[in-house]
Amino acid sequence: MQKSDTVVLLNQSSGYLQIDILEALGEKYKNRAIIAGEIRTRDKELPSDVKWHKVIKYNRNSFVRRTFTWLVCTIQMFWIIIWKYRKADLLIVSNPPTATLLPLIIRNSFSLLIYDIYPDSLLQILSNKKSFIIRSWQYLNRVVFKKATKVFTLTDGMKTALSNYVDSSKIHVVPIWSNNNFLKPIPKDDNTFIQKHQLQDMFIVMYSGNIGYTHPVEVIVEVANEVQNPNIQFMIVGEGEKKALLMEKATDYNLDNIRFLPFQAAEDLPFSLSAADVAFVTLSTESSALSVPSKTYSLFSVGAALLCIASPASELASVIKKYNNGRSYEQGEIEEMKRFIEELALDKAQLKGLKQNSLKASLDYGPENAKQFL
Repeated sequence: MQKSDTVVLLNQSSGYLQIDILEALGEKYKNRAIIAGEIRTRDKELPSDVKWHKVIKYNRNSFVRRTFTWLVCTIQMFWIIIWKYRKADLLIVSNPPTATLLPLIIRNSFSLLIYDIYPDSLLQILSNKKSFIIRSWQYLNRVVFKKATKVFTLTDGMKTALSNYVDSSKIHVVPIWSNNNFLKPIPKDDNTFIQKHQLQDMFIVMYSGNIGYTHPVEVIVEVANEVQNPNIQFMIVGEGEKKALLMEKATDYNLDNIRFLPFQAAEDLPFSLSAADVAFVTLSTESSALSVPSKTYSLFSVGAALLCIASPASELASVIKKYNNGRSYEQGEIEEMKRFIEELALDKAQLKGLKQNSLKASLDYGPENAKQFL
């Protein structure tokens, strides 16, 4: 980029990653702005000199609402750029996925940051994989990606997939990151989350995040139903459309080893995440097998052993295998997940080794990654 003294970041659902990126871009750009529906902060606020243009928030409650908010957001982004930033450099994130098509109708210099590859992410849930919409979207991707100054993505697997649209020399892999100064292991005796919920003597298995229809979180209730060790406590922390269903299922099973909590405040996140001995990470049924959920890297920082529900061919499974800090299972492998959890609850040495491997992995994914966007 760097054809202007102004840069604008486009991302409907933004958070600490975008704050870090904008902070890094301040080394090269005099003026910075972000177009977003929301910005979820952690330990750092949006820099005071960054202009925030608010657009419609992402609504994941249904396919119709999701698509509607994607399209409305893209239209709003277009008008903001046309009226205020015709000469600015753009960093366009694939959120909403239709935003990456904006360069078809605007003339700004731009780079792309691809979190999810569309329409590829839709292919596994569509019966007609050769539809006119899919083929057209793939063609438009080739047009847009060729025009981009750079294309950034998260993993080597995603880079390989994106090479179907653009020469691989233009694609740069920048992994997601966490912050080891904000998220870190907290001894159980000092952990206010554990004290508040009276978990001092428990082996804690946690899922923290969105509980949407596309996430196979119900598997966790099935695993909890199989676990017999009374010292193992399951915690499901978060909100979403499927939460009521999971609570009903837990009641039907008459489970007393599982608790449900709402999303935790940002300042409490280091305590809640670090409470986990074992943490679940799930890939949604519509997610690309090439993506890695951002929570994975936060769980590295707090030193949790990971239990992933994902395809063996997924990038997530590859990352866990690379660092040897957990195990990955498919949705139907309930008995195998149960044995893994019960084994770690008894084998403190094995658990300690997996946790230490997570902490080592976290060193590869720090906020300095944001400077790669320069």
